[in-house]
Amino acid sequence: IGFRKIRAPQKLFEMLVDFWERNKGKEKNEDWPVGNTYTNHWTSPTYMLDVYNGNLVGGGKDLKDRIWDAARETIQQWTGEELTPCSLYGIRVYKEGSVLAPHVDRLPLVSSA
Repeated sequence: IGFRKIRAPQKLFEMLVDFWERNKGKEKNEDWPVGNTYTNHWTSPTYMLDVYNGNLVGGGKDLKDRIWDAARETIQQWTGEELTPCSLYGIRVYKEGSVLAPHVDRLPLVSSA
């Protein structure tokens, strides 16, 4: 239980930077459910650059699969578990005044990176 601060694997980092550089400015406002308090989205909206979005340059299923493949070993070492991909969204953007509240992810999302 807890967290560990490490550097992302170089290959993963380069993929994400490339995707960001090619698509920054195209983030979409996230729609949080009523009552959700993970972020203070009611005063400071969050935005998502969805890696699965095939309309974005380089986005789509292939990118999502490559990101998972590049991250899997590091996350499995950290958790000590063999993982099954279930959710991978993209790059979340927080603006000035945004707060990400301490929280526990819902099952089966028991680890986040």
